[in-house]
Amino acid sequence: MSNSNRHIETADLSAVFNLEIAGQKVDGRTVAARSFRVIAGDLMDQLARQPKPSEAVMIRQAATLAFLCDRDTAHLIAGEKFDEENYRRNTQALGGVLIKLGMAAKSRDVTKRGSKVDDPFAEAINAAALRL
Repeated sequence: MSNSNRHIETADLSAVFNLEIAGQKVDGRTVAARSFRVIAGDLMDQLARQPKPSEAVMIRQAATLAFLCDRDTAHLIAGEKFDEENYRRNTQALGGVLIKLGMAAKSRDVTKRGSKVDDPFAEAINAAALRL
């Protein structure tokens, strides 16, 4: 998404981008920091309003997890080794944060348990599966 399309002004992004960890300001000039800002900015655009302090924390978390997932995806595409289990955990955690922010829908079971099947063949398969 281009910077010209952003609805949140740059000054309003300070809640997300001004990072100080353990009393030290994070250098925002690195390639990783620029990538983080792009991801966080896109999330802010999706939120389409100034985040509450708790949402700013979750946007930082989501941007961090998305950055880590993107990094591992780049390793995969380059044919390099990466920690697949850690990638799965980061992806799962990212989904959870996005759901909490209201930016992704939670998966749900859309089948109706106990409903009668009109297809006798499907009914027989389901009955056989229950006996296993």
